[in-house]
Amino acid sequence: MPYIKYFLSTGLLTILLFFCLNLFLQPLSGDLTRLGNFSENDFGWNAKQPKLAIAGQDKITPNVIVLGDSFSAGNVWQSVVMMKGDYRFLTFQWDNPECLEHWIISLKKDYPETQYVIVETVERAFINRFNTTQSTTTCIKLTPQKTEPHYTASKRVIDVSYTLSDPSYVIGATINSQRNFSQTTASGLTFVSPLNRNYLFSNKRSDLLLYYTDDNLKKDWRLDDLKKGVSNIKRMQESAKRNGIVLIIAVVPDKSTTYGGFFKSPQFEHRTPDVWEELNKQGINYINLKKILISSLDKTQDLYLPNDTHFSTKGFMLMGNAVAQSLKEIHSIGAEE
Repeated sequence: MPYIKYFLSTGLLTILLFFCLNLFLQPLSGDLTRLGNFSENDFGWNAKQPKLAIAGQDKITPNVIVLGDSFSAGNVWQSVVMMKGDYRFLTFQWDNPECLEHWIISLKKDYPETQYVIVETVERAFINRFNTTQSTTTCIKLTPQKTEPHYTASKRVIDVSYTLSDPSYVIGATINSQRNFSQTTASGLTFVSPLNRNYLFSNKRSDLLLYYTDDNLKKDWRLDDLKKGVSNIKRMQESAKRNGIVLIIAVVPDKSTTYGGFFKSPQFEHRTPDVWEELNKQGINYINLKKILISSLDKTQDLYLPNDTHFSTKGFMLMGNAVAQSLKEIHSIGAEE
């Protein structure tokens, strides 16, 4: 029957088209391409990255404890620090701000050789995480993250033997690949912003920046809330010192903060409170990653991955070197006292 042949041929052509579009878009690997319906063909990184040996965790006698988020999960920057001196790292994921002070003190009891506790957080979560009343009544015991020794990838691998993507993603990514983004535009949970430079990233559409929509939460920040959060850290720092711990704060700037100077139009209409300025004003042991990263942009392509909200290996290495330098300086000051 003719209509059956027509139906079958149309179905086969549709399946073939869907398969070809999947090959064109390339397998998803970045969180921002996934959340915003953008293709890896457009935003996947193409330049080589250093091949870095990732160390495992020291669960017996760590002298540096990390309480971090996804920027600390892979033990990447920690591995860089370990190459610089006698540092033995153990990393935990923290997601309950009310228990932070309790964990800092209790982990010293569990791991008595601990000298330093580094609390790492992404910038956009700072006020929610530190402008919080501390509690000890509902705090669970933390479990160390699992990290096996391995090497980071130096090239982006395009695996053609992958499961076909969701049709809604394929349609959205195909449409976005043809769009001309002349101003900051939201797509799913991702913003795409035009840049006034095209050499900051190695992807095909390097004149555009993808960043997470929650980066824009800072537009509603109040300076009083930031001051209160940093004041809470000051109290924790003093409490940690009484227990023989040096507390160090590492705030990772949002991707849009680091590249904000290259936006064709400003991200915000007014200046938002600066976390690092307030940490400095209140005398906190902190690492100014914002300054270090921004100063490296002109000479470091793909500092953050173009398809992701996280660092590349180059970015993690910069962070690791900054942490190692901070530990060295703190140790020198302590030796002089």
